[in-house]
Amino acid sequence: MVFPKLPIEKIQRNAKFPRQSGIGLPAAIFVITLMAVIAVAVNQLLSQNAQTFEEELNFTRAFYAAESGIGFAMNTIFPPEEYSAYATTAECVATERVYNFTVAGLNQCSATVSCIAVNASGKTYATILSEGVCGDVGRTIRVGTSY
Repeated sequence: MVFPKLPIEKIQRNAKFPRQSGIGLPAAIFVITLMAVIAVAVNQLLSQNAQTFEEELNFTRAFYAAESGIGFAMNTIFPPEEYSAYATTAECVATERVYNFTVAGLNQCSATVSCIAVNASGKTYATILSEGVCGDVGRTIRVGTSY
């Protein structure tokens, strides 16, 4: 039997690269896919964390805006210079007041303050309600006092 002669290049190529049956390529594709999924998940987590931090910051700012509104109302009802005469000078004004803040930390925040007074047994009981708003979040504080 006579065998055909193969060119030398074909014989050498077959000797160098026998039929491969490894797991390298599928493993590499799996690792790359897994890393891409982890990168996307970390990116979403960081994005949600930043959004939550901003909302929490606005909640805190809204709380301080409402607290400042309460402070302004208390100063109006009980002016410091009239301390000894509060029984006769203190007055809860029923009109709603809006305070827009421009100071650092509370800029672009506002407080809406209202006061409701009730007379009972010779005493006046006032309820001050202040709603602080920063961005799209708001906080409400209610304080009761008597004079």
